[in-house]
Amino acid sequence: MKNFFLTLFSTLSLFAPLATQAQERIDIWPSIPFIRGADLCKYNDAYSSTRTEYMREMVENATDLMQSGAFGDEALEMLVAFNALYERNQAIATPSLDTTLESTLKAYLDQHYREIRPRFKRLSFTHTANLLTIVRNAQRGFRITPLDERQLEQLDYIAYGTYALAPDCKGDIQVTLHLIGRQGSSESFIGRGRPETVMSQISSQLFTRFQRTEFPSVVRIGDNDLHLVGGMNGSIDSTHSPKMAENACANLGARLPNPDELEILDSMGDWSGGISLNNQTWALNDNMVYAPYLRNPNPVRNVNQVNARKFSYYCVR
Repeated sequence: MKNFFLTLFSTLSLFAPLATQAQERIDIWPSIPFIRGADLCKYNDAYSSTRTEYMREMVENATDLMQSGAFGDEALEMLVAFNALYERNQAIATPSLDTTLESTLKAYLDQHYREIRPRFKRLSFTHTANLLTIVRNAQRGFRITPLDERQLEQLDYIAYGTYALAPDCKGDIQVTLHLIGRQGSSESFIGRGRPETVMSQISSQLFTRFQRTEFPSVVRIGDNDLHLVGGMNGSIDSTHSPKMAENACANLGARLPNPDELEILDSMGDWSGGISLNNQTWALNDNMVYAPYLRNPNPVRNVNQVNARKFSYYCVR
């Protein structure tokens, strides 16, 4: 495993720089090694009490056994045996857990795509080896697909993870997934729960991070390209008046979207390149607002006609 990571990170420098504009599809290496970290359960158990408290607990356990009929030596042997049984059960449960984490992550992510059904799928675990190599590796029990320089050039990210028994000592695990981009930048996602469900949390984070509309990006409307610039914070922003939002867009060399553009992007939704209106009040030019919750007779209103103190906005070109 150590040699694998040395080879992997030395090859990352060969990645070409990412384009400034978001790609339609993001390819991630499908083999995700997970490294077992420190046992947080044991750590918490060892340091949650003082030495005196720990000794008192052991004495109480031995006393209970002796009151049940065990002699001193027998009580000690039983305590040692119980501890060894606990350790053995943990050892039996953890082998191949990394394979389970990898497979459930992919399954939960695919489930998000099946349920939400965006117009295009941005995030993909992409095999760079040919199908025959993948099948042969699976037949031999190999999980990690060999990598070479040519294959790395086809990927946007590689991934690896760490996991540890959670400090609550109730069977939960804590998992961290790391993504490393072409230029060596990294992002991390964390989840905690039962081994069979913990990756649902991380898959949801991945889906939100990569499928949600980003700024800047480009949306095709009819025969024209609409550039989504975002607000002063680089995303959807809010101000105390439509005029402030209008000035903010002007400072960015952009403008506020018109009602038709707002409605088209809303129909696309957050997961297909658009931006959902929800029940927020949106700033328009000339001290006007778009209030999707006031559609009778028209959601376009003068700012004095709505009871709002904050106005959401994003800028376009």
